[in-house]
Amino acid sequence: MNQKVEQCVILMAGKGTRFLPATRAVAKELFPIGNKPVLLFHMIEALKSGIKRVCLVISKEKEGVKEFFKHDKNLEEQLKKAGKLDILSELNEVIDNLEIDFIYQGNINGSGGAVYSVKEWANGKPFVVVNGDDLCISKNVPVMKQVIDAYEKTGKNIIGARPFPMEVIPRYSSIIKKKNLFERCDEIEGIIEKPKNPPSNLVGLARYVLTSEIFDEILNCTPKNTEYYLTDAIDNLARKGRVASYEFDAKYFDCGNKLEFIKCMIDFGLNEDDIKDDLKKYLKSLYLN
Repeated sequence: MNQKVEQCVILMAGKGTRFLPATRAVAKELFPIGNKPVLLFHMIEALKSGIKRVCLVISKEKEGVKEFFKHDKNLEEQLKKAGKLDILSELNEVIDNLEIDFIYQGNINGSGGAVYSVKEWANGKPFVVVNGDDLCISKNVPVMKQVIDAYEKTGKNIIGARPFPMEVIPRYSSIIKKKNLFERCDEIEGIIEKPKNPPSNLVGLARYVLTSEIFDEILNCTPKNTEYYLTDAIDNLARKGRVASYEFDAKYFDCGNKLEFIKCMIDFGLNEDDIKDDLKKYLKSLYLN
């Protein structure tokens, strides 16, 4: 019987150079979509997916993230008097119901190094991995829950997947399918990072379920420019028949990309009742001009 997945790792130690100079003051994962930071979206998704423990892999420059996940009694009292305490309801629910730990990625040695840093914390149990920049919004089942369900059905490490236009695949990765296991889920033979000739239009990204097998595979990888790539370790496991992909159902936004971040804010604005009509008028005016 597969171990229950109740822990999650969020990778967010990167320096956020594409958003400098703003990221000198604020971690990019705390940039707001509307009034809610990207990181809070991840934490709410974790809570709704049955996660009980979350580990944030951060750098020393992101100490401010720790403060975000502490109760601010003075602010809460002010909001309570003003009848606006509900503004903090989602954040407080996360603080009160998730065990939140922090691990520093001392050497920024790639996504593989970041995952390896949680080996002791994971304690031999499976865990979800979230790329801090990758925002997934589902109307129904949270994406973390979707990949957890796929793990429980297959017993394999799971890599989240999305179809991309073939012409952009060389900027990402491409999954080599082996056989279909059930709807939206395939056992895979491997995954190729930035392929010149992509074997499929499926890109692995955003959400993973990994078992303790991953740690040895990370050590078995050859570093590239001193960085260990998680994709390479997953590829090693796939060659042993231990990985399946799951094409998750959700809107996906790469919030580490300036253009995609702006698109994400527009998308959310168009779904906010208090501003959507005015935003539509503004966007139409830009088109007409």
